[in-house]
Amino acid sequence: MKRIPITVLIMILVGSGYIIGQVLELLNPYYLLFVVQYNPLIIYYHFYWELITSILITPSFIDFAFNEIALYIVYYLFRSKEGVVEIAIFFITGVFGNILYLLVYPNGLPSAGASGGIFGLLSFYAVYEYLKKNEKGGLILLVVALILSDFIPFLQVNVLAHIGGTIGGLLLSLLLFKVRHEQRSII
Repeated sequence: MKRIPITVLIMILVGSGYIIGQVLELLNPYYLLFVVQYNPLIIYYHFYWELITSILITPSFIDFAFNEIALYIVYYLFRSKEGVVEIAIFFITGVFGNILYLLVYPNGLPSAGASGGIFGLLSFYAVYEYLKKNEKGGLILLVVALILSDFIPFLQVNVLAHIGGTIGGLLLSLLLFKVRHEQRSII
């Protein structure tokens, strides 16, 4: 039996988060404040889980649709090369983006969506492919995606989550490349 690619699993998780967001919004929109990133609740009431749950939960169909399309593009280009490590990259970089938003805007508006983790995956793969094969296509795509998503005013995105996820992916790719490169030189 063939295993499901990790990027596809992430797409399923994001889809499940959208369904949960829809159900919570139908039951009582205030329930969303317990699962999306709402910085005052994190700071004053220690709702730290929101740094993780907000990566998956979104009540917005547009956010869900853009995230699914972006994840499919990441899968199409990189085919889940990192395997199970990819899910860790997704969540670590998503949390990294959320922490950046928390630090810069402690009283910021509620935020939700997978885009920080998606930008983290894209930057991880783009930088890793560049370091490994001097491949520049992923880096160009990353820059174009950042420009299109962060500077078109009607999209209403969390720019800091995108930037934080991108920085997190960059750092993880440098770390993983260094670790793997040092292991090869020892052997």
